Amino acid sequence: MSRPRPAPGRLGGAAVILGLSLAACAPAFTSHPPGSARAVEFDFERDTLAFPNLVRAEHPGRPVVFANYCILMARTVTQFFRFARFAPDRPPLPAEGYARLVREVLAIGPWEPPRRHEERVVIPGYPDLRAFSRAQESLLKAALGSNVMSMFHWRTWRVAVRLSAEHQRGVAAELVREIDAGRPAPLMITNFPDPDLLNHAVLAYDYRSRSRVVEFLAYDPNDPGTPLAIHFDPAGPGFWVGALPYSPPGKIRAFRLYATPWL
Repeated sequence: MSRPRPAPGRLGGAAVILGLSLAACAPAFTSHPPGSARAVEFDFERDTLAFPNLVRAEHPGRPVVFANYCILMARTVTQFFRFARFAPDRPPLPAEGYARLVREVLAIGPWEPPRRHEERVVIPGYPDLRAFSRAQESLLKAALGSNVMSMFHWRTWRVAVRLSAEHQRGVAAELVREIDAGRPAPLMITNFPDPDLLNHAVLAYDYRSRSRVVEFLAYDPNDPGTPLAIHFDPAGPGFWVGALPYSPPGKIRAFRLYATPWL
């Protein structure tokens, strides 16, 4: 499993938001202010699911059972990060006990604020979500239910909307604020109606500077071993991605998922 690269040139959240507002007028950003580190840091290797969402196009001629779950997986990682805590020192439970705890976590609206330590659902016997999902893969997949809610989710109607440059700057600024507040944000990325269609849900959890460009790092359900880089240039193409195993490089549009009960 590859580890995320270190994040040199980390930007202060206020400076990034100002830069996004001023677009190319801002020649540089200040460094992240001392003492302003987030209270809760998302750890890619601990706080993500160990199993992938399979891409049917990458398995031609073969039945693919666990595919088209990206929205549900991004939501699940959000819910475990906000509402659960792991207790490896406590004795493990039988399968039905873990199934009950998973249902409890997934029943909480992912837009709700993170719970305090003592209010979180306790998952005993495992150190983190990555280890839990590796050992209890079948149980977690069953808890996600049908992939119909991922393929035809009513929240995704915005893939067909022509989003303005101002809207996209606002999304980037919201991501910075949410990440700085310790709330990784589910995100829909799309290039609809491009023939090489990309409609995919990820979870943005960090950001860093690349000259004028802000680079967001995201958990990609299709690739649990490597963070996905999503770039944003306020003076240029807006959001864009490099080449992916399942999609060519190019400009994309992005909008938040599960920001409220309605969107």
